[in-house]
Amino acid sequence: MNSISSAKTHLLPEAISELRDDIYELKFLYWKYRERLTLAGREINRAEKFIDRTVYAVAKTDLEHFINLYGEHISNLNKILKNAERKKASPEIYEELLKTKNGTNRLLRSQAAVSSAVIIQTDWQSPSFNYSLVSQAGRQTGKVSGTFNDYKRDVHLDEKEYEELFLKEYIDAGYKFLLKSFLTNSGQAAFQTILTYLTCEKKTSGRILIGESSYFQYKQILVKTFGDKLITVAETNTHEIIDKIITYSPSVVFFDSLCNSADLPVPDLRTLIEYIYKNIKKDIYIIIDNSCMAFGFQPFLLRRSNRNVHMMSFESLNKFYQFGLDRVTAGIIICENRDAGGIFEYRKHAGTNITDSSVFAMATPSRKLLQKRLFRHNRNALYLSKGISESVSGKQKSIIDDVLYPQLKGHPAYTFMKNAIFGGTFFNIGFKKRYDNPKYMKLAVDSIIKEAKIAGVDIVAGTSFGLNTTRIYLTSLWSKFGKPFFRISAGTEDIIQAERIKKVLQDSMVTP
Repeated sequence: MNSISSAKTHLLPEAISELRDDIYELKFLYWKYRERLTLAGREINRAEKFIDRTVYAVAKTDLEHFINLYGEHISNLNKILKNAERKKASPEIYEELLKTKNGTNRLLRSQAAVSSAVIIQTDWQSPSFNYSLVSQAGRQTGKVSGTFNDYKRDVHLDEKEYEELFLKEYIDAGYKFLLKSFLTNSGQAAFQTILTYLTCEKKTSGRILIGESSYFQYKQILVKTFGDKLITVAETNTHEIIDKIITYSPSVVFFDSLCNSADLPVPDLRTLIEYIYKNIKKDIYIIIDNSCMAFGFQPFLLRRSNRNVHMMSFESLNKFYQFGLDRVTAGIIICENRDAGGIFEYRKHAGTNITDSSVFAMATPSRKLLQKRLFRHNRNALYLSKGISESVSGKQKSIIDDVLYPQLKGHPAYTFMKNAIFGGTFFNIGFKKRYDNPKYMKLAVDSIIKEAKIAGVDIVAGTSFGLNTTRIYLTSLWSKFGKPFFRISAGTEDIIQAERIKKVLQDSMVTP
């Protein structure tokens, strides 16, 4: 179906340029997956004499199949890109690129699940470090040390490269060599690892301060764990937060860099962190959930010389960092060297380590490509939120009371977020009182999907964010620790598709 009306032809050059970027991203992903497969092939060849002959033959065949297959995909994408470069912008070129982006993304995420398993097929979760007749360590024979990396639930060789590359590509900091990164099996697992370390090592002996709009799942854990020791503060009131820090001298403070909640508050973490480093004279831990901002917020750039202050951040990795593939759950912790030993140990004891196959299913870190992707998310989120906001402005019959996005005027954080390099990929819809309930929000989801079907526009009803296709969903529905709210998570659509999505949202949401 041709998605370009005559009114949108002026957008063709911009849209085609964006789709070429998207296809280059897919080519890069294939290239890096292929590199990993090639390396695994070398490792299996090196360990050939230690692997059962039949198993070796199957593994070699599987690896060669995917290496050749991914090479063919790279070649085909190169041809499509060169063809688009040679020809003048046209609806036909646009449709070909759009079809290629969407189809290749679906294909790659399917293939990545299989090729990641192919890499580890000779390996064991409990690899042998010695043997009398037959090794049980596969391609890692000779690299396993007894009581150190001989049990993958605790630690394994496959995660190290990704951890180091993540730190190199995505984290900005003075004296970066003083930082360590640790993969976990989800963002929640990263939080739980940190909490286990802090509580078991008696780092939580004083009061605990959290933002009232902290992510509802870990907020519930903190409330149930610490009870009356917990101090809750409004993220938008920086002066109150500083007053509470002065009054209660907390041992730990927990904040989201962009709150995953109904009001979408953004704490002024720069001011708060600078205050803590300048003034605190007893041990304090700053724990930041950076899942919604990715490298759009860089807390470790704000570190100063104060040995009393410890900083850690954690993130979910199945949002932005998988480049829309949504293949596995994963998380990561960034901490200082002085806390790294504790995080390493309690990741083992809490059983929160990532699996080996999950590491190979994730995209290789690339700041250059992810930055382009985040900018597209940002553009689309601002474009859609502004479009809806302008549509309902001054309309008495509108069902919408407010559109919440940090880079929209009227948001409490607008003054310091308006020029931020990244404002987030999602925005929330505040309904008027009559419609502000889960029942109506579910009807709104159905209405949008129905309108999108009629218009031939791809919109998905589903949770999460950072994916290619714009998503709508109702979240925090079953929690006592967060208010249910309606979210729209912008995808990476080109400008023409973003315009079409905006019209669907306006037509289906402005009036009852």
